[in-house]
Amino acid sequence: MAKFDGFVFSKLRAIGSKSEGPAYYLQQWDYEEIAIAKKTHLWQEDPALQQYLGKKATIEGKLNHDVLDYEKIGDYLPPKHSDLHNKLEIRVKPETDVLWVDKMPGLEIPQSMTLTLLAKWPYRSIWKGMCPTAQTHDFSIERKGETLWQWSKDKVFAQALTPVEVPGGKFMNFAGETWYFYPGEIKSEGIYTARAKFIATGQEAIATFEIRFAH
Repeated sequence: MAKFDGFVFSKLRAIGSKSEGPAYYLQQWDYEEIAIAKKTHLWQEDPALQQYLGKKATIEGKLNHDVLDYEKIGDYLPPKHSDLHNKLEIRVKPETDVLWVDKMPGLEIPQSMTLTLLAKWPYRSIWKGMCPTAQTHDFSIERKGETLWQWSKDKVFAQALTPVEVPGGKFMNFAGETWYFYPGEIKSEGIYTARAKFIATGQEAIATFEIRFAH
């Protein structure tokens, strides 16, 4: 079940027929209109929707073939700026749950693992934010409080405001970077932490993966 914010209004449908009655819609902040399925007969008013006509509301429900099937309707409460940022969901996804590091004697071939930052805006609109520089994200690998690798280290970013956007709906791959390392740099097996940062909001996400040695 998702949340939909907007302005509730109605149109008269099936004019002149026995089914003539109000059809309800939600106009979202991007001006897109969603039809709302009422829980009464076609010719009847829906009491739950009728009381919000001409008002801003938050509707909880799910979309079925582009029609909103509501479960709950309430007054729309504008989010605080900080709350708006916190509603952006982010995740970090390591390339694998178990990373095998080649410890064969005499071999020192570089290995790698890719990390992906995923972001989700759970509304039918576009989330828009701003980064203070050209850097929009960061990644790091950690082990027992020690940072083994940080993607942004020694990089130079343009000192210019950089807009970022996240489409509403499902998780999208916002960014991906690759950690390159030599097997000799990895001193122990065990659980490691992958960390990602979404610069525009300051939010961070972590995920764990295991390193094992192949001899």
